[in-house]
Formats: sequence, C-alpha cells, structure tokens
Amino acid sequence: MNDGLEPSDGIPAEAGWKIDVVDRTEDSAAGTQRLAEVSGCVLRDEGVAHAEISVAVVDDAEMSRLHADFLQIEGPTDVLTFPLEGDSLEAWAGPIDARRGSGRRICGEVVIGGDMAVRVAGELGSPPSEEVILYLVHGLLHLCGYDDLDDLQRGQMRRREAELLELLEVTARVDA
Repeated sequence: MNDGLEPSDGIPAEAGWKIDVVDRTEDSAAGTQRLAEVSGCVLRDEGVAHAEISVAVVDDAEMSRLHADFLQIEGPTDVLTFPLEGDSLEAWAGPIDARRGSGRRICGEVVIGGDMAVRVAGELGSPPSEEVILYLVHGLLHLCGYDDLDDLQRGQMRRREAELLELLEVTARVDA
C-alpha cells in the first residue's frame, strides 16, 4: 500500500499505458492501487490507444493553490485536469455520442481534491472513496475529449460518467 509520499509503481494497465498515482492527503480516502485500476478500466472502456496519466490526490491547501494559480479562482475544487500533450490537447470534433478516447493518445494530469471528497461524501452519506473515484472518472473523461461547457456536452459527459461508475460498481451520484 502506498504511504502517500511515493507514487504508485507506474502501473502499465495495457501496453502503451503508464499510470502513476500519488496520494498526498493525511487520510487516504481511496488507495493508490484502486485508483490506478479505475484509471485502467476507464481508459480500456474508452478504447484509448496510448496513455501517460498522472493522478494526484491532494488536500484543500494544495488544491486551493492550484485552483488560484491556473484558473484564478479562490478556494478548493473537486478535480482539476491538465492535458499535457497528444490528443488531450485537441478539442473533440466527432459525434457527440462517440467514445471519445477511442484510438487516441492522451497525456495529462488529474488532480483530485481529497478533502473535498471527504466533505461531500459526508454530506451525502456515501463513502469518500466513491467520491474520489467519481472525480477521477470525470478528470479522465476530460483528457479523453469530453467536456461540460454546455448542456448538450454536459449531458453526454454525465451519461458516460454514470456508465463507467456502473461498470466499476461505484454508487456515487452523478449530477444531471
């Protein structure tokens, strides 16, 4: 089990994939191995050809700093996604209902607000680990080309999140 200080072992979920997970929070809501497995499941179901993904679970202080530095918004948020290269940098131009990861080469970082996941899960009466997994799925879908900027795109992204959470047997709620 990861102690939260070192990254996971760069789990090669499939040939051509590299998934690194680190948890920098005091109380890990979801293990790094589970988050690497979830990442692999999402990438596999999306049909991603090549992936280099870094996942970090951070506390409110770190998330607030990142939120302010990159989006100029004060305070923590649930998840931030940073596309770094490959197809993750290109806007999706295909059909709205397509698997947007199919055949794509994605590279990026997903930063998850661990403290926020614990708070929201407490409000909902759900396990914090499931909230963290929801945030991870959301971030990975952004790297695959999904977005939530308008109602049509948001609806498609939420449907895809719900499908993946069902596949993962996670009962976290997906906002419509």
